[in-house]
Amino acid sequence: MRTIKKCKLSIVIIILINLVACSSQTKQTDSDFGNEDNFSQKIKPQSNTSSAVLALIKKARVNAMNGELDKAMLRLERAVRIEPSNATVWHYMAKLFLQQENYQQAAGYAAKSINLAAENKPLIIDNWRVIAHSRYRLGNIKGAQTAQETINKLQQ
Repeated sequence: MRTIKKCKLSIVIIILINLVACSSQTKQTDSDFGNEDNFSQKIKPQSNTSSAVLALIKKARVNAMNGELDKAMLRLERAVRIEPSNATVWHYMAKLFLQQENYQQAAGYAAKSINLAAENKPLIIDNWRVIAHSRYRLGNIKGAQTAQETINKLQQ
């Protein structure tokens, strides 16, 4: 019984450490889109992404770095209309929602990205990080723990 409590405590500590790193990053104006200093991994657009969508992503990144998150979101929404099955664009939108502290939307878009990501393990892991952070910020500690456990399994 005591080992189970210790195990649960260590999981909570790991999640809190990860989430503290997350929360310090969500207030920044750089939406990251792969900023290596962020809590997430660097996620690049898929190799089969069209040039039109790549241009929209690039413009959205500039908007986000200038603090124009609404403009960035509009560009990404346009990109997802062009390529609705592009998991990376859904992921970028999830990151923007996370920055805007719209945690329900962030988790939903990250889940959509996971469903489209196929075998892109780094993208799937990063989406689970968005979900874990969102759940934590929404007060769903158990859900955040479950997301962190999924991340740990995927990283093995």
